[in-house]
Amino acid sequence: MSRTTVPLSDAACRLAKPTDRAYKLFDGDGLYLLVQPNGRKGWRLRYVKPDGREGLTSFGNYPVIGLADARRKRLEVKRMLADGIDPIESKHQAKAEAVIKGRTFESVALDWHTEMSAKWAPGHSKTVMSRLKTHVFPLIGASAIVDLDTHDLMQPLEAIKKRGTIDVALRVQ
Repeated sequence: MSRTTVPLSDAACRLAKPTDRAYKLFDGDGLYLLVQPNGRKGWRLRYVKPDGREGLTSFGNYPVIGLADARRKRLEVKRMLADGIDPIESKHQAKAEAVIKGRTFESVALDWHTEMSAKWAPGHSKTVMSRLKTHVFPLIGASAIVDLDTHDLMQPLEAIKKRGTIDVALRVQ
């Protein structure tokens, strides 16, 4: 017969004192408060991933995230698991997408230019930057890098060709 866990109370969380070893206060359904020897308290959730392996995620520190918030997060994770989504993978993917979406073409191009400038002569580096600022950045510099496709990258080249400077278009390309 399995044990039943008495749900935690806010008072129990608040009154939990550090000891010489870390210990856990269980709330049920895999949720527990981990009390560290240095006095830090953090929420953890143990669960079974969609592929059958065991997973562990943390929600943050008590009292920043209280008992009610931790229970809400537990419900969100359980819903994700019911839909076949691994919460940890979902969190990592969301962070990666946020980093990528925050990058514009101009920021990526400037990083590329900085890296390549070490290999180039100073005059060539200056010319490349001048061409980027003159021909490319005004048209697509502010666009998110993930939203650009080949058609968008061709716009600056087409604009340069319309002016009749095919040589510059080839170099910008």
